[in-house]
Amino acid sequence: MNSFFDFFWHIQMCYPQGRDGIRIDSLEMLREQEPIIGTGEWDNWQCRDFKNSLKKGDIVLVREGNSPVALCEVIGENFTDAGLTTKYYNINFRHVRILGMYSDYKIPPSSNLFSQGTFKSCNKTTNQYAYIQQWLNYIQSMTFIKDCTNLLHVKRNIILQGAPGTGKTYNTAAIALATLDVNDVDLSDHKAVMDRYKSLKDSQIFFTTFHQSMDYEDFVEGLKPKVDKDTNAITYQPEDGIFKIACNAVRNDESKNIVECIDAYLQTIKGLEKKREIPTLTGKSKLYVWWNEGNTTISTRSTNSSSTKDETYSPSPLNIEKVKLQAQGQGVENNWTQYAQAFINAVKEAYKVTQNKPVVLIIDEINRGNVSKIFGELITLLEADKRDELSVILPYSKMSFSVPANLYIIGTMNTTDRSTGTLDYALRRRFAFVTLKSDRAVVEKHYNSDDEVKNIALALFDDIQKFISNPQHLCGDFSIDDLMVGHSYFMAANRPELEAKIQYEVIPLINEYINDGILNVTQKQKNDAFAAWSNLQTIPAYSTSDDSSSTEE
Repeated sequence: MNSFFDFFWHIQMCYPQGRDGIRIDSLEMLREQEPIIGTGEWDNWQCRDFKNSLKKGDIVLVREGNSPVALCEVIGENFTDAGLTTKYYNINFRHVRILGMYSDYKIPPSSNLFSQGTFKSCNKTTNQYAYIQQWLNYIQSMTFIKDCTNLLHVKRNIILQGAPGTGKTYNTAAIALATLDVNDVDLSDHKAVMDRYKSLKDSQIFFTTFHQSMDYEDFVEGLKPKVDKDTNAITYQPEDGIFKIACNAVRNDESKNIVECIDAYLQTIKGLEKKREIPTLTGKSKLYVWWNEGNTTISTRSTNSSSTKDETYSPSPLNIEKVKLQAQGQGVENNWTQYAQAFINAVKEAYKVTQNKPVVLIIDEINRGNVSKIFGELITLLEADKRDELSVILPYSKMSFSVPANLYIIGTMNTTDRSTGTLDYALRRRFAFVTLKSDRAVVEKHYNSDDEVKNIALALFDDIQKFISNPQHLCGDFSIDDLMVGHSYFMAANRPELEAKIQYEVIPLINEYINDGILNVTQKQKNDAFAAWSNLQTIPAYSTSDDSSSTEE
């Protein structure tokens, strides 16, 4: 489906014999096994346009009065059918593909925008055209987001890849909300999306950026220094990284205060006579737990203990304050970490603190990190069929850990970044890759039809695309989709802003391509191109005819 047209059409089918005739339900025509639109036939230019001017691929808004019904794409030539005429009273028909129903869009047009005519066109200068284009943009945006979300639910891990300025980071927020089944926000409204995104950040959405010095200790867990407030002594305790925090967020209900739940649980096991049996982390054995009021520790003993001491003896007491810190992800009970976690799990079970909610982890610039060093042994656990099934013992906390099925990872990757190595194959097998291309149509959508900067921006887009895609210029295994400057660089509020983007963002980027040997051009071709673009002009024809492959400086 094309993104832009010289004009759109709108049609009213509910009065096939005119307003004084019979009324039918337009939706019934769209509910046919092969959806159709149609008109009656009388000596009128509107009927003639339907038969002769409407082309395959055209976009038609179906309406009843001023109320939109659906947006459709024409997929067939005009035809007649006696059975359909008997059913709907229309004479001429076209098969269509339904792009979207108004019940899903719900943005009303201004008063009387589509109130006139049976079948009419609207050109780019009209408010009718702008409304249909806005709806079409919404459908195309929602289709992309829906496809990414469906892929993410199956694969669990995706990477949005593309050249700079193609909207990778821009799209992650909307995909994250769709993955979390957020349905109270218009996902085509970027401001609304970002406001909702921020409200879920650090609870159901987590964000990090990979870089060359990042490692396992930053991402999963590592030993971090802690200073005792009373003695000023420094100790090293395991601290969760953002990946482990995100995984734990899947299973935590933040509406429940875990510290308050621990205090309440202690009251239920106050005294040896109220001791409880709880399972260990492995589930292969059990612990007795009880609390003597006033003590700073929780008494624990294995139910399989062979100790000859009396039953009040606790060989592995748990420090209550450290248990609370471990429950909040702010430290560990460093003497009996696994017993402490078993106790925390028992509290969560008793007070229903756990829930399996979806969580999204966004990793920006995922290819800039040393993936093997950052993920370590957890790479295996990222696979969809390994989630919640396999576990490992973490090296610092010594706790059993698995990656929950409800954790979704969205990575972004700049396809032109060669400052680091490519992603290793182990990670590539576990991610699905979605390529975002530089889209001329997005540039055109950005401007009003009468914006003088629009033609300049589009001409520059075409010229730069031609320059990069020239077979004599491209080197190695790069394609135009890898290198074409993103559409966002051509979207400006005015001429000075466009000049600044071209001069300080686009030209330096292409210069890097040339310096890195990604583009092979002569010094003259480079100078002519940069001089023209700096003045918001296209490259002179004489320069593009120079086919020398020298890159002399």
